[in-house]
Amino acid sequence: MSHIAEVLIKDFDYFLGFGHYKEGLSHRKGKNLYQGIIMVITLIDMLPGAAYVNKIIFINSANIPYAEISVDGNVHFTGTQGVGKSTVLRALLFFYNADKHRLGIQQGQKSFDEFYFRQSNSYILYEVMRDNGAYTILVSRYQGRASWRFIDAPYQREWLVDDDKQVLSDWVKIRERIDKNVSVSARIDSGVVFKDIIFGNTHDHKYVRYALVQSAHYQNIPRSIQNVFLNTKLDADFVKNTIIQSMADEDLPIDLQTYRRLVTDFEREYDEIDCWFRQTRDGNYPVRQQALKIAEQGRRIMALDQQLLDVWRMLNHAVAESEQKIPLLEAEATELKMNIEKERNREKELTADYDGEKDKLNQTLGGKKEKLKEIAQARKDFETLHIEEKLALAAREDAIKSEAADKQILLDDLLKTHASIEEKYNIARSKLENARVAFENAQKEAYYQKQDALQKKRKRLEDERTKNRNAVMDAFNSWRHESDERLQMLLAEQNRADNAVKELRQWHPKAEKTKQVLEQLRQLEVAEKENAARQTAVKSQIAQITAVYEMKETELKQANQREQERLEASRVQHEEQIAKIYELLSHLDGSLYQWLTENADGWEETIGKVVDEERILYAGGLEPQLGAASDSLFGIKLNLDNIDAVHRTPDDFRAEKETVEEKVQQLNRQLTQLPITLQEDISKLGKKYGDLLKPLRQECSRLKVEEEQIPTKRQNLQNQQHQLEMEEQEMVAKEKEVRERAFNDALLKVQAEKDVREKKEAQNKKELNSLDNAFNKSSKMLDEELRVFKESQKAEASLRNQEFVSQKAQLDEQQKAELSGKGVDVNLLEQYRKALEMLKKLLAQIDDERPTVIRYRDAEQNLFAKEPEIKKCINDINQQLAMMRQRYEDKRTRIEKKRQEQEECQKQVIKDLNHRREGLNQYHQVVENEHLVPDAFLSDDKPMESQQDCQQLISQLRGTVNQKRETLDRLKDIVINFNRNFKPQNAFHFNTMPVTDKDYLEIAANLQDFMDNNKIEEFRRRTSEHYKDILGRISTEIGTLMKRRSDVDSVILDINRDFVEKNFAGVIKSIELRANESSDRLMQLLMSIHNYTVENALSIGELNLFSSDNRDEVNRKVVDYLKSLSHQLQDEQSRPTVSLGDAFRLQFRVKENDNDTNWVERINNVGSDGTDILVKAMVNIMLINVFKKKAERKSGNFIVHCMMDEIGRLHPNNIKGILQFANSRNIYLINSSPTSYNPYDYKYTYLLSKHGVKTRVDKLLKRTK
Repeated sequence: MSHIAEVLIKDFDYFLGFGHYKEGLSHRKGKNLYQGIIMVITLIDMLPGAAYVNKIIFINSANIPYAEISVDGNVHFTGTQGVGKSTVLRALLFFYNADKHRLGIQQGQKSFDEFYFRQSNSYILYEVMRDNGAYTILVSRYQGRASWRFIDAPYQREWLVDDDKQVLSDWVKIRERIDKNVSVSARIDSGVVFKDIIFGNTHDHKYVRYALVQSAHYQNIPRSIQNVFLNTKLDADFVKNTIIQSMADEDLPIDLQTYRRLVTDFEREYDEIDCWFRQTRDGNYPVRQQALKIAEQGRRIMALDQQLLDVWRMLNHAVAESEQKIPLLEAEATELKMNIEKERNREKELTADYDGEKDKLNQTLGGKKEKLKEIAQARKDFETLHIEEKLALAAREDAIKSEAADKQILLDDLLKTHASIEEKYNIARSKLENARVAFENAQKEAYYQKQDALQKKRKRLEDERTKNRNAVMDAFNSWRHESDERLQMLLAEQNRADNAVKELRQWHPKAEKTKQVLEQLRQLEVAEKENAARQTAVKSQIAQITAVYEMKETELKQANQREQERLEASRVQHEEQIAKIYELLSHLDGSLYQWLTENADGWEETIGKVVDEERILYAGGLEPQLGAASDSLFGIKLNLDNIDAVHRTPDDFRAEKETVEEKVQQLNRQLTQLPITLQEDISKLGKKYGDLLKPLRQECSRLKVEEEQIPTKRQNLQNQQHQLEMEEQEMVAKEKEVRERAFNDALLKVQAEKDVREKKEAQNKKELNSLDNAFNKSSKMLDEELRVFKESQKAEASLRNQEFVSQKAQLDEQQKAELSGKGVDVNLLEQYRKALEMLKKLLAQIDDERPTVIRYRDAEQNLFAKEPEIKKCINDINQQLAMMRQRYEDKRTRIEKKRQEQEECQKQVIKDLNHRREGLNQYHQVVENEHLVPDAFLSDDKPMESQQDCQQLISQLRGTVNQKRETLDRLKDIVINFNRNFKPQNAFHFNTMPVTDKDYLEIAANLQDFMDNNKIEEFRRRTSEHYKDILGRISTEIGTLMKRRSDVDSVILDINRDFVEKNFAGVIKSIELRANESSDRLMQLLMSIHNYTVENALSIGELNLFSSDNRDEVNRKVVDYLKSLSHQLQDEQSRPTVSLGDAFRLQFRVKENDNDTNWVERINNVGSDGTDILVKAMVNIMLINVFKKKAERKSGNFIVHCMMDEIGRLHPNNIKGILQFANSRNIYLINSSPTSYNPYDYKYTYLLSKHGVKTRVDKLLKRTK
């Protein structure tokens, strides 16, 4: 009997002798209990030596001054509420889980370190038993938290308590009290490290001695012990994981990250590759067409780059030419400017000389014209005075005088006889006449004086008028002279403008450039023909090389097909050989070979040498038996009736089978490699001929681009020609408009000058008239004044004359009467007197008008007689002016024409100069600011000749750049649309996020290579192979996992059987576990993939995911599975693995009396509170046992403890049952309750009691038997 059994029996005898409990038990109950305990002891006695915690010691810990508590069996702690029972249980649980937060300490309570290690000399010690002796674990507080030390010796009180019963706190002193030969570990501050040591998961050899067991998967042991103590809810996952970890094979989870990496991009990769094979209804392949367009645009851009380089080189030539010509043009422009200035100076000098001479003549001409005006005015003035009448009257003066003398004679003769009367009356009349004459003379004198005064005024007015008229005429003549000059110049300008309009008919300013464009059109026609010929030649080369490539490719495929057929035939032959060996080995049971092996030693050297393997040795139905020598072969009797007419062992056949299988695998690998090799060979072939075709295709593309550009170039040149024509027409129209406008302006100016002349002449006439009118008005006023004066005289004279007449009449009447009395003819007398009086009046009028007549005669002699001479002089002067004007105009026209020619030349030079300067400015703008060309162009030193100037070439450069940009933009648009088919991380490594132009061009170049070498086919094959391998991997790994799934069923069966065999009769009738189908969607999908792969292994072996045959159900199903797997893995992005635990659902079924939980995944509320605790404890104990068994297979038996607080909630019968249930599995139960229940069921019973704040621990019972 073992030491443990002996101790138990002694403890039991002690228990029976304990009077208090002994008296309280009936004989029957005692007998039953005795038998039960003996059974437990017997079970324990059967166990081999095991490691376990033997004792726990409290020193100044948790209000316990000192206590040694044995735990080498079932232990029951009793005591009132709050006395410290749970405190002791937690200390023991801390040994197993070393987790201060999983001890059931409630929030608000002191922490583990504060409660258990209040003082520097607070300790908890664990004494652990093992085969080679006990060792001690010392737990103390260091820097505020628990730490561990291993002491390789049984516990001794004197280590920590001195002779004065003082507990030491100085570790140095404590170490001195421990035997120096005893090994003591360094301080361990980590609970994880401590658990690794006691459960044997450390590689540090210093700690191997302290392991209870050797296990790398011990975590579920302390977790289950913890769950029992904390009465934690028990669910299927925990139990399931425990079962899986208890199995012999390590649970190796399937890495979902690998699957995720392999298939997460499947849908993307599939869609990206499949899109190359998708057709539209009209049979087109959109993605391929996009790729071809991208490649084509790339080639166009390459051609445009070459064109850009050519234009750049021509531009450099034009720039160099402009830089050379600009100084020459500048010098020419300077010279022309100087010459133009000279001509202008000559024109100024000519004009100055002409103006000087002209002014002199005009001054003379003005004087002459003034004289003519003066003559005309004099004539007019005399006409106003009716000079002709006055001249006629003056001419009759002598006649009138003679007639008056005759009349006087007649009168005298008539009065001669009556002279005295006549004399008397004549004297009277003479006096009267004298008085009248004196009066008349007085009036005449007054009149003459008045007239003279008024004449002086008139003279002054006339002088003033003459002066003002002269001033007006001078100004007018001066202006008219200028107007004459202007009019002559305007007429000359009008003539020139008219000639300039006529000259436009022969003006063609764009003729030279139009000629250049026509020449370029001719050259373009030549280039078009050369391009067509070159294209034909290149396409012919491409066709020849392509034909050779296709022939070589066909040869490769045919050779590959022949090799495939050879390998497949060989594989069929070997597979038949394998099947034959398999068939042979399948008949091993019941064969002669088996019988001989079992019944005839040494048969190999006898009958084995003469039997046929296939027909006899491995055949059945031969009924072999031992027989007599006469009717047997080597003592073996055989029925040879069915044998018509060489031997190896099954191992030989198995070896042969393995050899042949290896050959088949090799053939399979070769067959698998064949399409890869073919594709590689085709790729190499494609690369070889692609390298030959690439420059030709590039050349063809360049020629094609050049050809496509020819219509544009032709159109551009035609447009340029048309533009030149239009520009010329526009220039001619504009020039015509300018010249016609100049002509019209000249015409208008001439007319305007004429209009001004008319207005000026009218104004001048008006001004002269105004002066004349003013003068005439003043003159009339003078005349009026004279008239008024004369009228007043006349009035006075009238009165006087009336008086004279009256007096004369009286005299006449008196004389008449007297004469009449004397016989005189009074009527005749009166007639003579009236005639004489009339003649005297005429003589008086002649005398009055004599001054005017004298003035006229003077004017006639001194003024009017000179008029012809003056007119002739004026005509001569006008002729001189006209001749001088003509000479001036001729010279000025020649000078102006020369100057205009020079100015036109200067204009063209400056235009050319400015054009070239602007061209250079644009060139520098292009180089320095616009950056139209790559930097590499700037260092190019290969100019090309061109007839175009800088601006034309820059325009062409910009046009080419714009064309390239447009082409690049089209490329970008196509690339963007093309890239929508692909993700950034795509199967082809296409750049789906290009940034720079270079990125887009690289895409085009790569797609060109991609299409030229048909790389999509390589991706199709490689991807199909890749995902076929993934399917194989999934199938293999899931298959392996499903094999382990059957092992789980075996474990569950063992557990269920263990419940049945080792259960105790009590309230729990049964506890069952079962593994149901997994509800994990991902796991279900992986299992479906596995099953489908197995069922369709042959079809999947030739998998083409991108088959266009819609009847390919396997292809469609595989794609669906892979897509579903990709989606499911994405949906569970954070899930790292699937493992055996995901392959099934674990369920419980508990029957407690009449209560059946049915199948559930969580044990909770099975029955009463106590029943619930019981069930959970039983399951956790079972789980501990499952894991213990696995560990024990490696390192032998060991014992653990389960702590159940408040055991009083269990029925006494169930307490006994659970103790039995645990002990049968090498597990000690440590329980507590306020009062003692069935103390004889425990090896130790301890009473905890309070003494102030201190807790005392007393051993009440120790069973010894």
